[in-house]
Amino acid sequence: MEGDAAAIGRLIDKDQIIDLVHRYSYFVDHGLYDDVVDLFTEDCVVDYGPMAPPVDSRARLRQMFGHPERGFAATSHHNANVLVKFDDADRASVRTSVYAWHNRADGSAPQLWGYYHDIVVRDREGWRIANRQLRVLGVEGDWDMEWHPAVGGEPW
Repeated sequence: MEGDAAAIGRLIDKDQIIDLVHRYSYFVDHGLYDDVVDLFTEDCVVDYGPMAPPVDSRARLRQMFGHPERGFAATSHHNANVLVKFDDADRASVRTSVYAWHNRADGSAPQLWGYYHDIVVRDREGWRIANRQLRVLGVEGDWDMEWHPAVGGEPW
């Protein structure tokens, strides 16, 4: 029975991590930036690529989301294929495929497809994102910039 309890606990952890990924997208799309930032650790490292310089704290992440030149009138993020690999009881590597549509104030609507590469950790309040990097497979529309490639990099 003890093995069953551990397996059930691991399934609950996995479900909470998957929910963490989906809450991020929901909060971003609804402009709930304080809620977005609460999903991250205080000392998080977040790198979306050239859209914004990497940030190295929850406070800087909040500044980034509150920046008036963010430039999006609306967004719609869609996550799928969430893979969770536990490093230990309180830390996991997560890979999530993402499709993101962005509506800019000028009316353009660029899109991208790729992956979030996350490290999540459990703290007293639950699972939080400690490290996130966006890796891109492809883009459509006005994204005149280079991205972190989704293929290659560190093995999972």
